[in-house]
Amino acid sequence: MSASYLLRVRLPDRPGVLGQVATALGSAGADIDSIVVVDRTSGYAVDDLVVALPDGSLADRLVSAATSVPGVVVDIVQRHHGRRRIHDDLSLLDAAATAEQPLSTLVEGLPALMQISYALVVTALDLGLARLDAASSGAPLDGLRTDWIPVAGPAVVPLDTVYDDPATAGPDAVVVAVPFGRASALVAGRIGGPDFLPAELQRLEHLTRVARALLPVRSVPRR
Repeated sequence: MSASYLLRVRLPDRPGVLGQVATALGSAGADIDSIVVVDRTSGYAVDDLVVALPDGSLADRLVSAATSVPGVVVDIVQRHHGRRRIHDDLSLLDAAATAEQPLSTLVEGLPALMQISYALVVTALDLGLARLDAASSGAPLDGLRTDWIPVAGPAVVPLDTVYDDPATAGPDAVVVAVPFGRASALVAGRIGGPDFLPAELQRLEHLTRVARALLPVRSVPRR
């Protein structure tokens, strides 16, 4: 048996660094399940690695192994709850566009795609009502607020902006909102970090913009 972990690493822009990290992790007993390039700027790249360690092994060995490669920095290591299947953006959009429940397919696929904990689409109605258009498995829905909608652009939002009780979002959660129509927003939450990078917000905005054009909204009103 094994346990999965999400490892976010900053790699210096040097040929062969990722291979050195993979070798170091393998020497520590870890198997790499997936690698996603999160951001790339002058001088370094940020990658998310989903790795598996044998049960009983300490996650600290992942950090020690990765940082044994000169210049590598580990931003965060945390348990990864079995989401090893990584779609690319076009594959997810295609699956959603041909699904019986398009928005549900979209938000169910976003956690694997973006390495997030949950996603939902909510619309602000008159009289303070909220309409839940779609939500991924495990998305917190109690006490949703809509007085912050519409949103101007993708951004990290305070937890008490989205929920009556900020704790509803999850322990150490980071929540972002992206416009999803005139009075709607897509909410993405990441429990326990890491923080959303600007490149992740841009990617989520682009994906959402295409989804808005492709996918019909089928929803259930909620109070």
